Amino acid sequence: MSPEQVKGEALDARSDIFSFGAVLYEMISGHRPFAAKTMAEIISAILTSEPQPLASYSMAVPAELERILRKCLEKDRERRYQTMREVASDLETVRRECESGALVLPTVDRAAPTIRVAVTNRGASLRAFLTSRLGLALAALVMLAVVASVYALFFRSSRSVPSTSVKSVNSPAYDYYLRGKVNVGSENRDNNETAIKLLEQAIAADPNFAPAYAELARAYNINAFFFASEAEKKKLNEDAEVALEKALALNPDLAEGHFVRGVLLWTHANRFPHEQAIQSYKRALALKPNLDEAHHQLGIVYFHIGLLDKAQEEIEKALAINPGNTLARFRLGVINLYRGKHEEALAIFKTIPRGANPALLDNAVATALSQLGRNQEASEIVEEYLKTYAKDEGGTMTSVKAMLLAKAGDEREAEETIQRAVEGGEGFGHFHHTAYNIASAYALLNKPEQAIKWLVVAADDGFPCYPLFENDANLNRLREDERFIAFMAKLKQQWERYNATL
Repeated sequence: MSPEQVKGEALDARSDIFSFGAVLYEMISGHRPFAAKTMAEIISAILTSEPQPLASYSMAVPAELERILRKCLEKDRERRYQTMREVASDLETVRRECESGALVLPTVDRAAPTIRVAVTNRGASLRAFLTSRLGLALAALVMLAVVASVYALFFRSSRSVPSTSVKSVNSPAYDYYLRGKVNVGSENRDNNETAIKLLEQAIAADPNFAPAYAELARAYNINAFFFASEAEKKKLNEDAEVALEKALALNPDLAEGHFVRGVLLWTHANRFPHEQAIQSYKRALALKPNLDEAHHQLGIVYFHIGLLDKAQEEIEKALAINPGNTLARFRLGVINLYRGKHEEALAIFKTIPRGANPALLDNAVATALSQLGRNQEASEIVEEYLKTYAKDEGGTMTSVKAMLLAKAGDEREAEETIQRAVEGGEGFGHFHHTAYNIASAYALLNKPEQAIKWLVVAADDGFPCYPLFENDANLNRLREDERFIAFMAKLKQQWERYNATL
């Protein structure tokens, strides 16, 4: 994926040119241009590192070919090739010069998966053979570039189009559905309200459009989970169930329907039945392995219950399918945060456009900064957020403020802020994160009884993340408390069972 994809920016044909350059680099060198062990490291390399020069793999690589690749892989798209036609033209020039003997001639080793380069001085017949082989190879590359330029036009218009089991889709309905689906994926209030309107229009246009019912159920659920008042939640949850049942009645094997079943199960109201939700997500993926949001949500459940390796595996699968899934990339940062890799987490968070979801991003960035001892920076982010947004959904940012006040030793203000977080957060879908921050604040204030009480609330309400509880320095004052030791022993036993069975 290109740097602009990583950053969640608008894409154009130049993004495909970057991808083409990466493929061409690997064809010639046998190495990926941005190789790394994890998706987080790959993202960092794409944004900050330059590929090794091709000459480091073979001194015989034509300088002009190296230049073409470098231009394809420019991080600034304004300095990149602007069209695939330009790439094809330059590759054609290299091919002709190789045929004429003006360039050092690569050979293709049949037994090897890569193009290898060699200086040839064994006579005209061998040179003719190598030139012919090289000509074929470069001709193939030129043709690939031309095809890619045509393909890019098609791919650009269909990049985000999910498959549907509906054989004949009313065109306006499908348009409403696609636009609604994009808005649902952002998980913020305004976009979600827009999504609900669009998906309701999709169903009005085509009452038998099963995926639209499933996506509408998800949108209703997000509204209830994150944003709705207590009075609104009951109706939204009922509407979500009705829409989902309609989707599965129309198509019992609709992967998106089973995915949304997991989403509707995994809520505060249902006390977060992790195992049942995981079963639903796995059922969806058995029906449709490339359903990126199912991998994403499965990863979210896994990191809530402390299965961080499995969480990372699922999130990376989601990103491999859909590199533009900004919130999946954000969750890679969360996994690093829970592992105690705060610098790595912060580096990922910095690649996320703040507008994607300010509540999630500002909370995570402030938490990472605080863990790194950069408390003033963290406080500035929290204060700016609370000043900008009238409502702190779930009291999450208020609870981060309480934790920072506790770190600063301001006991009275910290306790008052905790009360505001509790009052503002009760009933919120992810209140368990607020509860964890409150526990951390009490631990920092050296009030173990209250701290352990709130840790139990967090764990029982869907966030039994044993590795985080075990390694978080904010809880260090609790480590020798017998009540904390007993709690952690129970939590570890549950974590080990999850790890063995899920």
